[in-house]
Amino acid sequence: MKKVLFISLLLLSITYTADTHGAGDFCDFDVYYQMGNEYNKRGLADLAISEYKKAIEINSYSAKVYNNLGVAYSKRKMFDEEIAAYKTAIELDHTYEDAYFNLGIAYGAKGMVDEEIKTYKKVIELDSKSFEALYNLGHAYRGKEMYGESIAVFKKAIEIDPTYVDAYFNLGVSYGKNGLLDDEIQQYKKVLDLNPNCAEAHFNLGITYGEKKMFEQQVGEYKKAIAINPNYAKAHKNLESVYREKGMKEEADKELFRYNNMVKH
Repeated sequence: MKKVLFISLLLLSITYTADTHGAGDFCDFDVYYQMGNEYNKRGLADLAISEYKKAIEINSYSAKVYNNLGVAYSKRKMFDEEIAAYKTAIELDHTYEDAYFNLGIAYGAKGMVDEEIKTYKKVIELDSKSFEALYNLGHAYRGKEMYGESIAVFKKAIEIDPTYVDAYFNLGVSYGKNGLLDDEIQQYKKVLDLNPNCAEAHFNLGITYGEKKMFEQQVGEYKKAIAINPNYAKAHKNLESVYREKGMKEEADKELFRYNNMVKH
């Protein structure tokens, strides 16, 4: 069972592998373990935790049950218990990639970014082609303002999956944080090549063009974002600010009116 965390554009999903057994293979441990998995899959975390603990009472040497127990704890935001469960899984199996990966996510949720980075690196040692670990590591590096490292690992992630739109988006963000505006623009354009209806890419392009003092392009991108998502409040607010700065009071007032109508609901 693996928790897969993608940060923003940000997605969080749970993927796990449940063992299959013939009817004659089941023992009490298997019953509790499989029931825990079923409850976990249904989002019934408390029941899952209870079943996993029953399984552990029978067999405390199963790495898989501790890992899945950690996932159940994560759904209850019991981060200390979650971390402890993954660590136990790793003690029992030092090559357990999913447990390391899940531990990295748990460290990130606790704001323990140094430990998060170290743990994702361990995943990559075990599997150099782990797209998820590289992708999450890119975010962790950016959280530490290690923008060069963030850029490098996002590039590696894209080499593994060149179709994943969010990787280009986040590479663009990291370029921007590093002051590489032309490279940032290039990545958002790649996003739009893959997904022409990505309003966020147009919005970020607008911000970047503004930093480059490219007024017409800036306004054009905000308008494209709004055309895709007419209720994109931040795009209306930024457009209002641009118009206001340029002395275009009538246009600015219209955008401010639209923005205020959106945020008051």
